[in-house]
Amino acid sequence: KNNPIVKAHEIKCGAARGRNIAIEKASYDHIVSTDMGVRLDPSWFEEIVRPFEEDADVEVVAGNYAIDTKTVKTPVARAEYYLEEGGFAKFGKDFVIGNRSVAYTRKVWAELGGLPEDLTLYADDSVFGRQILQVKYKMAFAPKALVYWARPQQFKEHWKEMYNYGRGDGEAHIKIPIAFKWNSRGFIPAFIVPWLTGLRFLQKHLSLTSMCRALRAFDISALLCMPVLLFGRGYHFAKGYLVGSKWGDEHCLKCRKRLHYY
Repeated sequence: KNNPIVKAHEIKCGAARGRNIAIEKASYDHIVSTDMGVRLDPSWFEEIVRPFEEDADVEVVAGNYAIDTKTVKTPVARAEYYLEEGGFAKFGKDFVIGNRSVAYTRKVWAELGGLPEDLTLYADDSVFGRQILQVKYKMAFAPKALVYWARPQQFKEHWKEMYNYGRGDGEAHIKIPIAFKWNSRGFIPAFIVPWLTGLRFLQKHLSLTSMCRALRAFDISALLCMPVLLFGRGYHFAKGYLVGSKWGDEHCLKCRKRLHYY
């Protein structure tokens, strides 16, 4: 209220529509984005715009993020912290940006058609990030542009989050679980998909390294939570994916057509 540069607009709409409206109303050509449920490092803004200042050809800046240790208070939360190695971004040539810590030019946003608004709630940034990779915009990484994201404390909260992630990805038809592909081809019934996906999450993510992190901290309760957490995340992700895919077949075709491989 005390800064005339800041303009707040309160409009009832979905998250993607809200971001698009904000960008439409923005006065400048470089857009920075963060998300709800995060705490910004004091130097975040300075660091996320630095690549634009150092190289005028940069079109997208991928910022960093980490689990907010202030929110890691239970064995379940600590289990995730060990499994995710603190939750830092894993930069690379195929890195998909998210709304949590990113910056891009208005030109990029306009050429890609803005964020997809036909998804129910989640995955708009996952689609937008994949479009950026398809077009091969010049991207820079800003590892010091950190935001700290609050994490769930109990299994139930994780299950809800993963269900919503799965529903969004199902609507967008991305990150397709292999068990879902088998179901689509008629090899297995739909009710088996969550169980197989839960086992896949367990097999893929429960590493000796992550277990050793808990053992070094003598955190046996978190260690025991790890397999339950991973299986449950996969199980509920797949349940959401089944619902989202069915919804997306009818309501999210515009979003799906944005990606060349659809």
